[in-house]
Amino acid sequence: MRTAYELAGKYLNLSLSDKYIRETEGSNKDVVSVGSSIVIHDIYNYADRMSAEPTGYQFEHPDEKWMNVVGFYPDDVSVGIGTTGYFVGYKTFQRAIETTSKAMLLSLLDGDSKRTTTVGVGSTRAKLDIFFNTLKYKGSRDTTIRPWSNWNDSVGICTPTSISRNDNVAIVTTTPAHGMTTSYDDWGVVMNLNTGIATSFNISTTRHPNGVPVKIIDANTFSYRNSGLNTSITGLSGTASIQVGWGGTSNNLHLYVY
Repeated sequence: MRTAYELAGKYLNLSLSDKYIRETEGSNKDVVSVGSSIVIHDIYNYADRMSAEPTGYQFEHPDEKWMNVVGFYPDDVSVGIGTTGYFVGYKTFQRAIETTSKAMLLSLLDGDSKRTTTVGVGSTRAKLDIFFNTLKYKGSRDTTIRPWSNWNDSVGICTPTSISRNDNVAIVTTTPAHGMTTSYDDWGVVMNLNTGIATSFNISTTRHPNGVPVKIIDANTFSYRNSGLNTSITGLSGTASIQVGWGGTSNNLHLYVY
């Protein structure tokens, strides 16, 4: 197996249990502890913290469609690993692992699989149906079962009163309070502003069906990544839909420090 694939396959932020690190650094633990006050767990953080969409072999980039037409991708990924026949790239390999682990969690966890570590009640057949439904192309999905029946549902609406953009970071002020508590780290928004240049802050639900992640600043303010010219606008017309994605308090997959 190519070294790049092996490293991508770890899909962990710190890889503290990696055999190379154990051999060269003398570490054989998954956890780093400083006395009794600081503990860092070797836990994964998804590249896309809001979406349940598959990210491997889904032709998300136009170039991937052309590569598929000319037969660049093998039907069986194992054909390409460790040979000169194919090289799909470690990022594609890593995205495929992300996709599979998301599908596993969605099929196993209770409810909508958010903010829970409880295994759901149901038959093995039902769990398998959810697993494969997560991985299907959009045209082949069953939208009456999870995750597509409820993953992108809004959990609330807030009213932006002013918004600004500086160095591709948007800062939103709401009245009344937006209602997102710092007890959770999995919040997101879909901005839907109606007038003038304010529409440049909107989030495309085609590209981001469950919104984009936000950082809570205070009870009335949050920020999110948004490319564009530096500007500041008041007197807004429109709403922001509040969403929930993958977070540390959801399923313990984030870097954890206490």
